[in-house]
Amino acid sequence: MLTDLLKMLMAHILGDFVFQPKSWVNKRGTQIQYLFYHVAVHAGLLILFFINDLSNNWQNILFLVAAHLAIDSLKIGWEQKWPANPVRIFIIDQALHLASIFGIYFFNHQEVFNSILAKISVNHIMLYAIAILLIVFVIPIVIRIFFSKWNKETDFNNKRKETLFDAGTIIGVIERLMILGFVMMNFMEAVGFLLAAKSIFRFGDLTNAKDTKFTEYVLIGTLLSFGLGLLVAIALKEALIII
Repeated sequence: MLTDLLKMLMAHILGDFVFQPKSWVNKRGTQIQYLFYHVAVHAGLLILFFINDLSNNWQNILFLVAAHLAIDSLKIGWEQKWPANPVRIFIIDQALHLASIFGIYFFNHQEVFNSILAKISVNHIMLYAIAILLIVFVIPIVIRIFFSKWNKETDFNNKRKETLFDAGTIIGVIERLMILGFVMMNFMEAVGFLLAAKSIFRFGDLTNAKDTKFTEYVLIGTLLSFGLGLLVAIALKEALIII
């Protein structure tokens, strides 16, 4: 049963990332044949993977090919309408593709779906959701408020504006999500490695800056981000044990 899911995922990865030339991606917005070429590659891969059992899987293949054509057509429209949001469009596009794959898999293997549902705890899902919301949305606001008393210093603000827009916030969210994952896997050593790695990457910038205030800002921000991330992760782990 799992083999069918792995075949569909493999076909999707090969079709979307390995056997799709960049020229097709650039031209499919204005020349529709390249979209059909891309979908034909997916169809060929699915047929190849299920060649030994086509009689039982042709409907699944037809559904996935049609779904892929529909989703990629939507993506082309979104790219033309919102050209400034390629990352968001890419995430939505891939999420829809994966949803179609898992949807057809669970439709054909409902016993697997029912087994997974039986193991899911609503309370656990809510706890994970709360932890992720805290890490992604709440902690950045807490850190921003904490540093607000220094935001009026012109020299300090100019130094911060020399970096990519919102890069610090994005890096902070990613590192806290990594901390959450490491803590849940009981891999606390990786948290120390992550802190050390970030310190090494920052060492050159801080040395060249020769700015005590900026150095203090980076150190405080890093420790605050790591500390709050660890606090949320450990609280989640303990709450999962209690509930």
